[in-house]
Amino acid sequence: MNNTSSTFAGFTHDAAELSAYIFSIDTFIISLKNEQIIRFVAPEPDDFKQWLDHHRIRNVNETLGKMVYDYYFPKKGK
Repeated sequence: MNNTSSTFAGFTHDAAELSAYIFSIDTFIISLKNEQIIRFVAPEPDDFKQWLDHHRIRNVNETLGKMVYDYYFPKKGK
């Protein structure tokens, strides 16, 4: 797989158009810079995730997980 290309086989958007993504089960939910939200089921999810990460597309899963954890397990003293 070629991570350096600005396009990913079977995906109709260029990396420069993407803002952020979240991945669940087999589907990527992707926010475009024009504020449109799209879904994409990648034939090789690990390859697609590596491509997104290579192009520094923000992974919302990491932020969302921390927000949920902080909500259910607040720090003492708050």
